[in-house]
Amino acid sequence: MSEQTRALIQAHWSLANAREWSQFSRLLHPALCYEVPQTREYVEGSHGYLEMFSTWPGDWKASIKHLVCEKSKAVCVIDFAVGAESMTGISIFEVNDGVITGVTDYWPEPYEPPPRATPLMKRRPE
Repeated sequence: MSEQTRALIQAHWSLANAREWSQFSRLLHPALCYEVPQTREYVEGSHGYLEMFSTWPGDWKASIKHLVCEKSKAVCVIDFAVGAESMTGISIFEVNDGVITGVTDYWPEPYEPPPRATPLMKRRPE
């Protein structure tokens, strides 16, 4: 079952990258809920989710870096590139009856770590 979920999420990003909106919309449940907790934004309904993707500015592309799937849930880490800018996105997908019913997106930003009390915590060079 997780292979069906994997194929669904891979199709989601493939069709979004190809701007194949008619086919993309078939992957979505009409009552899909989308959330971005960091910005408190949300979209109710597949039509809003589709519009968000189809109106996103710039020549963007999402590349899957990691995808972990269960029957009804998937966690996907993407590299989201718009022009020369690149950012990491983490999406949690909810799946039911072969369609996407919910998506929660997190967009972590790099930050300077706090001072550590242990010398065992190391930091990679830039």
